[in-house]
Amino acid sequence: MMTYAIMALAALAGGIIQPLTGFGSAVILMVAAQYFFDITIAPGVVAAICMFQSGIMAWNRRKSIDLKQILPPIALYTVCSLAVINLLGSMDLHVLTAAFGGFLMLLALYFLFIAKRVSLKPGLAAGMLCSGFSGCCAGAFTVGGPMMALYFVAIARDKDTYVANMQFLFAATNLTNLAMRAARGLYGAQYLPVTAVGVIFVLVGMVIGSALSKRMNGDVARQVVYIGVGVSGLVTLLQQIL
Repeated sequence: MMTYAIMALAALAGGIIQPLTGFGSAVILMVAAQYFFDITIAPGVVAAICMFQSGIMAWNRRKSIDLKQILPPIALYTVCSLAVINLLGSMDLHVLTAAFGGFLMLLALYFLFIAKRVSLKPGLAAGMLCSGFSGCCAGAFTVGGPMMALYFVAIARDKDTYVANMQFLFAATNLTNLAMRAARGLYGAQYLPVTAVGVIFVLVGMVIGSALSKRMNGDVARQVVYIGVGVSGLVTLLQQIL
């Protein structure tokens, strides 16, 4: 029952933060999921949950999706993520879990201290760099949003286009990645109950977050979330090296 309760709370929090920032559900859910599933299984559970939220958000904003701009980076993102997923079975879980802890710490530090100072000029090189790096992170940990957010902000004509593009990316790539994880034995029917609970709560959170997004920006919520992410990353890393 503890697994379901914690995953439900994480899904609720992720559902709230995603409409405010364009991403975040996968990060929060992975922080929780790593304590109940090994690091090769957790991304599949998270991808299955987040796929529903992103799919609904993308559908609601479908008129704002700019396919001409985002299909090339999505293609590279997908190729890189599938390649990494294909390698997961041969990786050392101890090393992979430690790497995830370090990744969470770097992610938190980036968003707390660096993100607002970084701007990106849209172009082929920038798109390939962000897509390739994000795809590898998505394949390993189902967390591919940060670098893609940087690129999609640079190319989007307005906030609605940015959010729509991000959600279409997540919906499409989570679907393909989940299929690859299932084919590799990294996701199966035994995870459907916890997935169902996560989907219910992430959608409830999405409704709350969508209402909040009309009244506030996501800066304060983002700072609280990433402080928690950084602490969790530190704990995860220390557990693996001590």
